Amino acid sequence: MGQHRPAVARARTTQKGIYSIEVLRRAFDVLTAFSHVKPAMSLAEVVAAVQLPKTTVFRVLSSLIEGGYCELDPRTGKYGLGFELLRLADIRRRQGNVHDVAAPVMREIRDAVNETVILSIRAGDSRVHIDFVEGLHAMRRMADLGVPAPLYAGAASKVLLAGMEDDEIEAYLDRTDLTAFQDSTITDRAVLWREVRVIRKRGFAESKGELFPGGGALAAPIKDFSAKTIAVMDILTPEHRYTAKHREHCIAILLDGARRASERLGYRAETPLSAAAARLPAAKRVAARPGRKFYRV
Repeated sequence: MGQHRPAVARARTTQKGIYSIEVLRRAFDVLTAFSHVKPAMSLAEVVAAVQLPKTTVFRVLSSLIEGGYCELDPRTGKYGLGFELLRLADIRRRQGNVHDVAAPVMREIRDAVNETVILSIRAGDSRVHIDFVEGLHAMRRMADLGVPAPLYAGAASKVLLAGMEDDEIEAYLDRTDLTAFQDSTITDRAVLWREVRVIRKRGFAESKGELFPGGGALAAPIKDFSAKTIAVMDILTPEHRYTAKHREHCIAILLDGARRASERLGYRAETPLSAAAARLPAAKRVAARPGRKFYRV
């Protein structure tokens, strides 16, 4: 009889030629089986989700618990994610200094408009929220951190899309099926290109229920010293507070905050406030202050 080799020693080559350790792949499958819908699951539920033998799933979960990546609630007998993942997520979030720069500005924007403010970045063909500051109203909009969303739907996503080079956008659209999430989701390529040009001209994006119903979103880019869009801040407002006056106030505060965050990263604006944004009274008030400049996406 041949000797049994431990799973950790077995590796396989993926289609891209990258080696994958089987036991690690199974551990990742188990970890990603948990979701906002099912944050806690029984062993049987995890087995059904990952389609692996019960004994394998049990061993993987036991190892994850030992490392602090999963937890077992003895009262319910259900498994959940451990706090070690939260520690690692915080380290990942702080690897780039964009978060350190944006965090205090986000709090200032929240205090000025009393709405939830979100920081997002591009991850491949997706937009991912990496941090947010909650609004203080009893009824406020929230954000799911780390959940990918397409680059063509939602204000924050469209800012990141508009910050890409034209050939990058064309390649993205070639490989992307523009699926509607809501009635207002843009699914026409020509219409989306027009939206990109508008965003670049006025320096911010707006959406009303493109991904989820129930309010409006305004987003502006954070740029680095090379004028590249590296992140986006957006303000989420419930529908009943998204009035014309509140919208104008949010635009002015958001553009000013995004500019300040960008300048701390070395960006220097070369263009004044766009004509489209200048027509907004609140935006004009901010732009009139000494040293205040706005920029293209």
